[in-house]
Amino acid sequence: MGNSESVLKEKKVVVVGGGYGGAHAVDLLRGKCQLTVLDPREYYHYCVGSLRATVEPGLEKKILIPYKEAWQGVYRQGKVTAINPDEQLILLEDGDKVSYDVVIIATGCHGHFPGKIDLNVKTMAEAEKLFKEKQEQVKKADRITIIGAGAVGVEMSAEIATEYPTKKVTVISSGSDIIQGPFKKQFRDGARKQLQKLGVTLVLEERVSNFDDLPTDGSSSCTVKTDKGTEIDSDLIIISTGLHVNSEAYERNFVDVMDENKHLKVNKYMQVEGHSNVFAIGDCSNADKVKMAYKAGLHMEVVAKNIIALFTNGKMTPYKEQTVMMLTLGRYGGITQFGSLIFGPLITRYKSRDVFIGKTRSMVLKKTRGTNYFIWIALVIAAALIILTVIVTVLLKKF
Repeated sequence: MGNSESVLKEKKVVVVGGGYGGAHAVDLLRGKCQLTVLDPREYYHYCVGSLRATVEPGLEKKILIPYKEAWQGVYRQGKVTAINPDEQLILLEDGDKVSYDVVIIATGCHGHFPGKIDLNVKTMAEAEKLFKEKQEQVKKADRITIIGAGAVGVEMSAEIATEYPTKKVTVISSGSDIIQGPFKKQFRDGARKQLQKLGVTLVLEERVSNFDDLPTDGSSSCTVKTDKGTEIDSDLIIISTGLHVNSEAYERNFVDVMDENKHLKVNKYMQVEGHSNVFAIGDCSNADKVKMAYKAGLHMEVVAKNIIALFTNGKMTPYKEQTVMMLTLGRYGGITQFGSLIFGPLITRYKSRDVFIGKTRSMVLKKTRGTNYFIWIALVIAAALIILTVIVTVLLKKF
């Protein structure tokens, strides 16, 4: 172990992207190698907390953390325009170059606010302003329509309905059900029932026909129209669809190892195909069918082990995809799927109460372990409760 640590200490490891995956890279590698994290923004954005921050004024200050405060000596502000694997150089927008022994690509994806913040929003002041404006829009609107019934759209609707129970909240999607992916019917049914209790209206299997005409900036009221003739009067539209990979940093030299959606193709060790010292984690990799923030942390745990193995000729650790989803439905609700097991609000509330904002801040500011550690604690507790319930049930039947 001592030899592997000394070997790694000399290596330059560069992480492209300071999001969820980048945060776990810092958590696992800081102090163990010559680590650099490159990001065009000056702050870490905990996107999992964005939806809660949309309805809770002041919370934006907790989900936005200055990189210089958190990652002093590790973070460098800069936009990556190319990664040259032949020369092992990273080119920045200002013309500067950064050399590496290993590069971890963690560029994530982009989409509509509040789920995502545009990479061009580079200062904390700008980001905080966006949240304050959206908070005010949500507060003033009586009728809110959310387009998209994936995890973000569903969670957003529940946050609004929990905070403002008298508002009319509608979720519309062209899909046949909420939350597509490898999830059990029981999981979706449980989520749908909780949404109904919150008063959220679901409009499924209908496509918005006047999308381009909608004021998605919240500037005015409008009527959402669907291909089946439904009309929904709305004071505010929130878009929760259309996520796209942030591929600009790597597409120039890695086009031959990108899939049709510009994800980097990785092997089971999270290495980009054909490049042993280039890893890709999170949304920019093709490792998982369903993209979720916490998976970037799981990817990084594997990558941290494999970087050591790479330089010591050790055994590489494969990544194994798992079906885990903790869906928060406001502060008090939620549902979890762990493999084939389903847990309701009691277990999911471990996350729902603050969507791990406190734990994430502690991790980013290096005061405690990563948030994935706490997710596993919750699931272990849940599994223990199930086993205990089964034992008690069996004993009661006997006596």
